[in-house]
Amino acid sequence: MTKFEDTVKEMESQVQDLENDLAEKTEKLDEEGREKAKALVNKTEEAIRSSIEKVRNIINEVQEDDRLEEFLDKVKAKSMEAVDFTKSKVAELTKEKEEKKTLEDLAADIMAEFDKIKETDAFKKTADFLSDIGSKVNEFFEKPEVKGAINKAKTTTVNIAEKGVEGLKRALKTEEIPAEEAKEECCENCEEPKE
Repeated sequence: MTKFEDTVKEMESQVQDLENDLAEKTEKLDEEGREKAKALVNKTEEAIRSSIEKVRNIINEVQEDDRLEEFLDKVKAKSMEAVDFTKSKVAELTKEKEEKKTLEDLAADIMAEFDKIKETDAFKKTADFLSDIGSKVNEFFEKPEVKGAINKAKTTTVNIAEKGVEGLKRALKTEEIPAEEAKEECCENCEEPKE
């Protein structure tokens, strides 16, 4: 067998290996992934078959050239690189699909566990307890005496703030206010006894 025939046989073997690899690795891919992988393999096969034809043409022209063996080795090496590249890309597609599937499975497992937890008596009791607390807090704030106390606190806060603003205005006008007078004005709206 000639060097050319050996090279062609090895290149065709690589194409067959690539097709076998594709069939094995793309089983787990969805339709889109299989199409991408098949397109990569087809381009690689086409490139290798085209290389084989070019080599045949060159061999016919240069039967006895010293560089023929070197040329055939380069062609074989390049076709192997193309096959290896294509295999790695198909493997990446498969890995991406597996990782996506793993993440989807993990999310589904988490949701299933959460659903199981929601069905437990402890979770139901806790949810009921928290719901009762929320209701009791709402009831508390709806009581007339609580609403009255809140409104009174608001009014007192506004009055204190207004007195403070009035005192600040006078102080900025450099008007001196005796401390006892300021204290009396401030405490008029408070329920605390004046000193």
